[in-house]
Amino acid sequence: MNKLLTIAVPAYNMELYLKRCLDSILLPKLQNSLEVILINDGSKDNTLSIARHYEKQYPEMLQVIDKTNGGWGSAINCAIQEAIGKYFKILDADDWFDSKALVDFVSLLENIDVDLVATSFSYEYDSQESKNDIYDIQLCDRPMLFREYLRIRNCDAHLPMATVTFRTQILKANQIHVCDRYYADIDYILTPLLFIKTIYCSQINLYKYYIGREGQSTSIAGYNSHIDDFLTLCKKIISFYGENFERMQKDIRQVYLNNILGIVRFSYYLLMSPTYSGSKVESLFKLKDLDETIKEKSAELYKLSNRIKIRKVIPYIYVWRKTGINLLKLRK
Repeated sequence: MNKLLTIAVPAYNMELYLKRCLDSILLPKLQNSLEVILINDGSKDNTLSIARHYEKQYPEMLQVIDKTNGGWGSAINCAIQEAIGKYFKILDADDWFDSKALVDFVSLLENIDVDLVATSFSYEYDSQESKNDIYDIQLCDRPMLFREYLRIRNCDAHLPMATVTFRTQILKANQIHVCDRYYADIDYILTPLLFIKTIYCSQINLYKYYIGREGQSTSIAGYNSHIDDFLTLCKKIISFYGENFERMQKDIRQVYLNNILGIVRFSYYLLMSPTYSGSKVESLFKLKDLDETIKEKSAELYKLSNRIKIRKVIPYIYVWRKTGINLLKLRK
């Protein structure tokens, strides 16, 4: 049976959150429209047994894939390969959907035909009120060319992972294969944009993004533990940009530049700042390797990264390239 929407749920040690996640999407009224693929990425807790229990209850909707641990991105790559829905959306297992909004979203998908659907979302906290991120009504409720969308937003795409739903064929036909481990969500958001022609924005507040779970990768400790994964992401995105630069139209090229410069900026900061890994001996070797990669893959990015500054005045990357002096160490 053809499905309208595939929801990929990557899960690793999510026994505390998985029921909330699955209860929000496994709605009997949507069984003919939804395909839910839960990828258990080598969990060591009861994640798999909980998932299997739900799979028995909802065999028409839920498929559980049990695999050895390979990282968030490896789970997404697995789901893309298996997906049969017309559209593809990710829901992390510690997050959830607003169930009523999901019904409205499926109804919307039945009546549009675009490459990318961008829905609104909210940040959810344990100790404070939710914070909504809602698309401007002027962008919403009409299909538009992606170039028009970028022009209106001055090439600020504003497409966090929580908002994006891709046409599945875009991912399959262009062999989208994201980095296996941490920060692969950046790869997943950015890489497919080269192939997007049409977009539809909606104020439907679908995704509930949970902030504050212990062990999330966006903490200082998380970045220090997974710095190699971030560098892998950085090099992959730079290589993709360098290989596809000539086929990019001006607006999408600017989107990539804006995002990649942010990734490059933080990569250098991770390797140079004592707050992160700047005091480790091996960081200097990684820094030189990253620098050579950028220089080789994109002379444009290399030149632009010379302008990256601290305190809005000091081009610390340029100074390091010319003198070998790490100004971020001197600030400690």
